Amino acid sequence: MPIEVTYEAENIATVTLAGREKAGYLDTDALLMLASTLREIGNTPRVRAVLIRGNDGMFCRGRIGKKNLSRASDVAEDLNAILAVNAAFDALPVPVVTAVEGEAFGFGFGLVAQSDYAVAAESSQLSLPEMSHGMPPLIVLSYLLRFVSYKRAFELALTSRSIGAGEAREAGIVTEVVARGQAVSRATEVARSMTAFDAKSLELLRKFSRHAASAHSAHLSEHAVSLMSVLIAERTEASAHVR
Repeated sequence: MPIEVTYEAENIATVTLAGREKAGYLDTDALLMLASTLREIGNTPRVRAVLIRGNDGMFCRGRIGKKNLSRASDVAEDLNAILAVNAAFDALPVPVVTAVEGEAFGFGFGLVAQSDYAVAAESSQLSLPEMSHGMPPLIVLSYLLRFVSYKRAFELALTSRSIGAGEAREAGIVTEVVARGQAVSRATEVARSMTAFDAKSLELLRKFSRHAASAHSAHLSEHAVSLMSVLIAERTEASAHVR
């Protein structure tokens, strides 16, 4: 299974991004499964915190979209799987802790950025590589600019360069940096500490904080999908004509 869920002490849901096909990547079906999983967790009263981690020393190398889509509507449908995850993520009544080992690229970068508490190993790398493939990372930018300064976000998107955990912490993307191999254990400690607080107060803290920070913008994300779907469809059609 590309998405695996386990429960610790009944009140911490650990979501493992196991991936499918290529190790460390999530395809469209896996994203839809992740969205469904997050909604299910959100409807489980006993859960007080969510921990998202990768598999085999890798957080998430990114998303693999469907290929050769020449109609903008089909591309939009494919990209909407990302929006489904983001909406389910934002609707969770409990805080989300991410544990980053290895690479967090593209979609993985976005998950870390929008989490409530991010623990990253000092050896980890984060990147928005889309521009290196000729595609602007508009969906991530629809909320990244809420947490990172405009110039920093623009530069990261423009250059596609990888940044280490220390720079990610300085930029406000990562909360805490730990030694290599310790991200999951430390993130679990953080999640456990969260379960000790009054459940209603914790829910209100997350909900109000994310609202005040405008952590999720469905309108901007949908606009990003519209722009990207037209661009991708035009390029696919142009490529077909070249052949």
